[in-house]
Amino acid sequence: MRNLLFTFILLPFFTFSQTLTGVVQDSIGNPLQNANVMAKPLVENAGLKFSIADHLGRYKLELEKDTPYEVKVSYLGFKEEVLQLPANFTIREHIFKLKETGQELKEIVINYDYQPVIVKKDTLIYDVKAFANGNERKMKEVLEKMPGVEVSKDGSVTVQGKKVTKMLVEGKSFFGGGTKLAVENIPADALDKVEVIDNFNEVGFLKQVSDSEDLAMNVKLKEDKKKFIFGDVEAGAEVANDNGFYLGHAGLFYYAPKTNVSYIGDINNIGKRTFSFEDMMRFQGGVSSFISGRKSLTNLYNFASDNTDVVENKSQFSALNFRQEINSKLDIEGFGIFSKLFTASFSESQNEYLQNSAFTFEDKTSTTQNKALLGIGNVKLNFSPTNQSKWFYNGQFQASSNDITNQILSVRDGSQNNFQNIQNADNSQWKQFLEWHKQFKNKNHTTTFVVNHSFENNKPQNTWLTDTEFLAGLIPLQNDSEYNIQQVKKVKNNSVDALFKHYWILNNFNHLYTNVGNNFGTTQLTISEKQFLTDGSVNDFAANGFGNDLDYVLNDFYVGLEYKFKIGKWINKPAIYTHFYHLKTKQITSDYSLNRTYFEPQFNSEYEFNQSESLKFNYKLSNDFPDATRLLERYTLQSYNSVYKGNALLKNERFHSASLRYTKSSMYRGLMLFANASFNKKIRTIRNVIELDGINQFSTPILTDNPETNWRVNANISKKIYRFRLQFTTNLSWFNYVQTLNGTTTSNDRNNQSFGLKLRTATKKWPSASIGYNKDFSQFSGLTKSNFTNDRISFDVDIDFLKNFNFKTDYEVTFNKNSNNQNNRFAIANAFLSYQKKNNPFRFELSAQNYLNNGTKVNNSFSDFLISNNTTYILPRIVMLSISYKL
Repeated sequence: MRNLLFTFILLPFFTFSQTLTGVVQDSIGNPLQNANVMAKPLVENAGLKFSIADHLGRYKLELEKDTPYEVKVSYLGFKEEVLQLPANFTIREHIFKLKETGQELKEIVINYDYQPVIVKKDTLIYDVKAFANGNERKMKEVLEKMPGVEVSKDGSVTVQGKKVTKMLVEGKSFFGGGTKLAVENIPADALDKVEVIDNFNEVGFLKQVSDSEDLAMNVKLKEDKKKFIFGDVEAGAEVANDNGFYLGHAGLFYYAPKTNVSYIGDINNIGKRTFSFEDMMRFQGGVSSFISGRKSLTNLYNFASDNTDVVENKSQFSALNFRQEINSKLDIEGFGIFSKLFTASFSESQNEYLQNSAFTFEDKTSTTQNKALLGIGNVKLNFSPTNQSKWFYNGQFQASSNDITNQILSVRDGSQNNFQNIQNADNSQWKQFLEWHKQFKNKNHTTTFVVNHSFENNKPQNTWLTDTEFLAGLIPLQNDSEYNIQQVKKVKNNSVDALFKHYWILNNFNHLYTNVGNNFGTTQLTISEKQFLTDGSVNDFAANGFGNDLDYVLNDFYVGLEYKFKIGKWINKPAIYTHFYHLKTKQITSDYSLNRTYFEPQFNSEYEFNQSESLKFNYKLSNDFPDATRLLERYTLQSYNSVYKGNALLKNERFHSASLRYTKSSMYRGLMLFANASFNKKIRTIRNVIELDGINQFSTPILTDNPETNWRVNANISKKIYRFRLQFTTNLSWFNYVQTLNGTTTSNDRNNQSFGLKLRTATKKWPSASIGYNKDFSQFSGLTKSNFTNDRISFDVDIDFLKNFNFKTDYEVTFNKNSNNQNNRFAIANAFLSYQKKNNPFRFELSAQNYLNNGTKVNNSFSDFLISNNTTYILPRIVMLSISYKL
C-alpha cells in the first residue's frame, strides 16, 4: 500500500514531463545571459515552452512526453540555432553554440509566431497570448500565469521578488499608478503585451543619473482595443437569508490614440473595497517624488482595503481617470474620486494595565458607527518643449468628512461606566507641485528644479457624554447629573518645499550631483475644552491649564554633495548634507526658538553580481524635529481615560538607519530569493513619560539620551520543484527602548518572529491550488513578561471544469494562545462558483462569503503598558448570486 501511494504521488512528475537542460554559449564558449530558448510543439493542442538563460548561460525546459518539439535559441547579434527533438527524446542535455551575425540589434527579436518573453537590459516584455487560455476575466488572472509574477490578495504585484510601484496603460499612468485598480478591473481580453520596466523614470533622460527604485508595469492593449469602449458591469443580490446584501460594479474604458477615459464604480454592503490603502496613499499624495512627502493629518484608512470585521458596511465608490493629448508636446491627465462609507462595528476586550507592581483589569465593550465622505480631484500637465526639456505641473484638491459615534462600556472592579464619544471632522487640502528637468547639449549636465506646495485645513471636534465623573484629578470637572465635554480643534498646515539639483557626468564611471534645497512649514493649532452643564452654564477648562494656541514654524535649508562612482560591478554613492534648521513657536505663555546646524552623511552601495543577483547597502544619519502637537505647553483631552501635555522645550531626535538587501532570481533553477536586514538606532529620543492611576493615563514627552534600537530581518525564498512552487517567508524584529511609568524607568523589549511556508501548483495544466502554514511569536519584557503565539493554516483552489464552469474557494483557520495559556480559534472561508460560455458576454456567479458563519475574530496585543485580548464581531454568512456582462 505504501509503495502504491508513493507511486501515485510521484506519478505526475515522471509520467507527463521530461526535462532538457544545457548551456547557451558563443563560438568560444562564453555564456550568453538572457538568451531565449523556445520549444515549439510539432503537434496541435500542446503548449509552447520557453526558458531564459541565466548569468552562466544555463537553461532548463520542462517538456511534455509523447510530444515532438523544435527548440530554437535566439540572442542579440547572434544567428539562431535550432534543435529537433522527437517525442520521448532520450537526450537530457544539449549545448547551443551561437555564431555572431556581425549586426548590432537594439533588442532580441524572435522570428516566431509567439514572442513569449523579450529581454532587454532592464525590461521584460510578456506576450499575453503565450500565457492566457481565454478563460481569464481580469488582468489579475493573466498576470498570475506569467513566470516570475505574483499577485497578492490586496492587488499588489511583484515581479521576480520586486514590487511594482507604477502601473501604466499605453505608457500613461492609470489612476495615479496604483496596481489594485488595474489588475482587478482591466479585462483580460484587452491585453496584448505586458512590459516590466526596472529603474523606471518618467523623464527618460534622467534614467542614466537617477537612482530610481521604481518598477513599472506597462500594459499594451490589443489593436482593436486602442480605439474602443470595453469593460464590464456586474450586479448581485443575496439569495439566502434576508439580510439585504447587495453588490454592484462597473468598469468602463475608452481608449483612443489621443484620448483615454476610464470609469470605475462600485456599490456594496459586503465589506468590499475597490482600492487598497496603498492606492489611497498614492491618491492622497499629490507631491513630487523628488521631495519626501510630509505627514498628513487626514486619516483615510477607512476608505481603503476590504473590511469584513464589522457588523454593517455600506460603501459607494466612483472614480474617473482621463488623458488628453493636446498636441505632440502637451498632455493633460487626471482623476476624480468620490467615496461614501458607513460602517458599524462591535468589539469586546479584556485589558490589563501594567502599573509597576500592581495591575488593573478592565472589561471594555465598544460599539462604533462611522459615516465618511471623500472627494479627490487631481490634474497633471506634461509639457515637453524639446527632447531635452520636460515640465510637469500637478494640482490636487481633497475634501473629506468623518462622523463617528462611539459607545464605550468600561467595567472595572465591579463598577461600570458608560461613555459616548462623538467625533466630527471636516478636512480640506490643496497640493501642487511644479517640476522642470533640462538636459544640456553635451548631455553631461542635467538640471532638475522642483517646487512643492501644500495647504491643509482640518477642523476636528470631539464630544464626550457620560453620567459618571471620569478622569478624576486630571480634568477640572464640576459635579453634575450628566457630563458633557466638548473639544474643538482648528489645524492649518502650510508648507513650501524647493529643490535644485544638478547632475554632472564626469565620465562613464564618475558622477557628481549638487543639491540645494529648502523646506519651510508652518502650523497654526488651537484647541479648547469646555464642560456644558445641565443648568446652561459653561465650565471652561482653560482656567485650569487646558486650551492651546500655537504658532509653529520649522525651516530646513540644506546643501548636499553626492559623488557616484563605479569600480567594475561595484557602484558607490557617498554623500554629505549640511542642514541649517530653524524652529520657532509662539504660545499663550511662552515663545521658543531653536537654531541648529547638522552634518548628515549618507552612503549607498550596490554590487551587481549579474543581472539577476545583487547586494545593496544604504546608510543615513538623520535628525527629526518634533511636530506641533508635541510642543503644546498646556493640557489636552485625548480620550475617556487619557490626558496629554506637550513639552514646549523639546529638541530634535537624532538617529542612524542602515539596511542591507540581497536579491537573486534564476529561471534555470526556478529560484527567487529576497532578503533584507535593517537597523535603526536613535541616540537622542523623544518618548512619553506615563502616569497611570487605574485605567486613567497622563502622558507627556521628554527628550532623553536613552538609545532605542530596532532590528528587522525579512526574507522570501521561492523555489519551483517539478510542477509545484515552494515558498518560505520570515519576518523578525527586535525593538529595545526605555520607558518611564509611574516614576519607574525600565528597559523594554518588544520582539516578534513570523515564519511561513506555502506550497502551490505551478503549471497551467493543473488547477491552481495552494496550502500554507504561518507561525507567529510575540514577546514583551519590561515591568512584566508576556508571550503570544499565533498559528494560521490556509488553503485555496481555483479550478475550471466542464469547459464553462469555474470554482474557487479559500479557507483560513487561526489559533491564538496568550500568556495565560488561553486558546482561541476562528476560521474564515469563502467560495465562488461561476459559469460563462466562451465568447459569451454574460457570466453568472454564486458566491458564499464566510460560509462557515463564524461570528467573531480574536487577537492579542500589547503596548508599553497595556496587554489586551480583543474579540471583534464580523459580517455573517453572505450567499449571493451575481450576473456580469462584458462589453
